[in-house]
Amino acid sequence: MGKNLGEIINNIMEENSTSRVLILTNHLQIYGTIHEYHDKCDNCHDCLVALKNVKIARLEDICNCGSENCECNLQSYTELDWFNISVNSIVGFSII
Repeated sequence: MGKNLGEIINNIMEENSTSRVLILTNHLQIYGTIHEYHDKCDNCHDCLVALKNVKIARLEDICNCGSENCECNLQSYTELDWFNISVNSIVGFSII
């Protein structure tokens, strides 16, 4: 069976010597570190990506751009120790 998305992101992060990732869904912007669970979890599901040290915000809360000006509220993030996300919800990611 192929690698799950968490492992793919982990490999890209290792190749680029970073431990942080930005994940986008249709409604959320999530900063975090992929939880390294290789050979540590017999019950881990390939359909979930486990993150630790997470900052999460709804996209519509971050920036509210009107016709004349654009205001961004970077204070709208909620910090969490752990967050699990379904790989089906991820529309994009970038290493930081």
